[in-house]
Amino acid sequence: MAEKLKILIVEDDPASLIVSVKSFERRGVEVLVATDAYGALKLYIETSNLSAVITDIQLPGMDGTEMMCLMRAEEERTGIAVPIFAMTAYSFEEDRKKFVAQGFDDVFIKPVDYDKMLKTIQFYT
Repeated sequence: MAEKLKILIVEDDPASLIVSVKSFERRGVEVLVATDAYGALKLYIETSNLSAVITDIQLPGMDGTEMMCLMRAEEERTGIAVPIFAMTAYSFEEDRKKFVAQGFDDVFIKPVDYDKMLKTIQFYT
């Protein structure tokens, strides 16, 4: 990996957020955090060299799917594409296919394997 990864994690559950942040930081990843979609959108727009976004689906105010759609619209405006991944407890294959069809690059099922997750993110970056 030539450049350090910079990942935005969007998670409203404090315990899940701590686990994700610590797991990525132990692997040498720079982590930005948002606990809702509005904060995530602000960071997404303001942060340069973002490697990926990982978002929970169920968020307060605006869900992860709506947020992802707004991020995709920002990509169209700027021409800068960032992989966006759903991280969810919805574990059925139909759910995964639905999220990918909606525009997510891939889906990580909770509880996640952070080594596998990192390899997937690196594949997309």
